Amino acid sequence: MFRHRASAVMRGAEDALYVAVSVVLAVAGLILFGNGLYAFATTFREGELSSTVLDLLDAMLLVFIVTELIHTISAVIRERVLLTEPFLIVGIVAAIRRLVLISAEAKDLLGKPEFPDAMLEIGVLTAAIVLLSFSIFLLRHTTRSEPRPDYEPRPEE
Repeated sequence: MFRHRASAVMRGAEDALYVAVSVVLAVAGLILFGNGLYAFATTFREGELSSTVLDLLDAMLLVFIVTELIHTISAVIRERVLLTEPFLIVGIVAAIRRLVLISAEAKDLLGKPEFPDAMLEIGVLTAAIVLLSFSIFLLRHTTRSEPRPDYEPRPEE
């Protein structure tokens, strides 16, 4: 009896914290979204178009990462288990975000001592994206050690 009540209280506290973190992330995401649009609108005519669009893309990818974290938290609440795949997706998006920024900066680094470091970082990020994508493939196509989420289609048996 005591264990059952204690477990229910802990689940309630866990859900409350998940909801609180989700609300904070949602507010942060909305602020980032608004700030990205405001920065784009105010610098659109003043700055170079490609750098302005790149800054907007950077801001929107960051908003996407925050949105994926909120989705991950809602999946944890719904499924009652911490799933791996959403975190892998966040990692892929974060790596793509950095890859886009480095690629855009690489043209300015050409011939400078920082250029080889930028190329190495591009290679490492590309490898990380491939490995994280392969991890998602393995999660979807192998016997699972974690439960399959309800929203994911079942493989044909």
